[in-house]
Amino acid sequence: MATGKQVDEEGVREFFWILSHTFSIAIWLLLMLLLAIGADLLAARFLWTGDPVGGMEHLIAFYLHQSTAPDLSQKCSQLLYQALFGWDGIDAAARNWAAGDVPTGMMGRLLTHDFFGGPLSAYLTVAMYGAKLFGIRVAMLVMVLPQFVLILFLALIDGLVERYIRRECGGNESSTRFHHAKRWTRMGLAPLVILTWLVVPWPLYVHWLFFPVVLVTAFAIRVMAKYYKKYL
Repeated sequence: MATGKQVDEEGVREFFWILSHTFSIAIWLLLMLLLAIGADLLAARFLWTGDPVGGMEHLIAFYLHQSTAPDLSQKCSQLLYQALFGWDGIDAAARNWAAGDVPTGMMGRLLTHDFFGGPLSAYLTVAMYGAKLFGIRVAMLVMVLPQFVLILFLALIDGLVERYIRRECGGNESSTRFHHAKRWTRMGLAPLVILTWLVVPWPLYVHWLFFPVVLVTAFAIRVMAKYYKKYL
């Protein structure tokens, strides 16, 4: 039997599960943001050697054109950009440098010249554009998720109907097929595709990237629902 302390711990855990999952998602998004900016900087160093800023501008224009709601994508990108470069004053310092407002102190002049007027300025601009690009991709992913969830839900319903027909008609049981399909859903294809979508600095079409994984997952869920048994 569970003790009173264990019951209290389980109750607290269930009460805060939303906060725990939200915190975990935020941490993963932060890590993917850092990976994405790092990938953008590597692309600027080795792929877009002639015009690294132009390469990022091309990617942003490509994804905004692909987005079904460009205004929402731009708002999300601007929100993420301000969260990363607005509160710390980097954006304001860059605007002041562009307007000709140079700090009076020697250290301030050296730092602003290195970051905004020297060789590091292109990489800093790429990092700023990288934050905006990440925000656009996150917004596009959120907008396309309901379509994929609908496909998976329809696959589940179809599998349950097939299960009902199989049981009523005395069809063969197959726990092996259930476990094989379950193994397909645990391969981690969806997280890998999401990571690829958010990080890789290359023009990717969201439906061409996600639909194969969704179709494989939907087929596996259908098979699992069709051959599901209460006791396996």
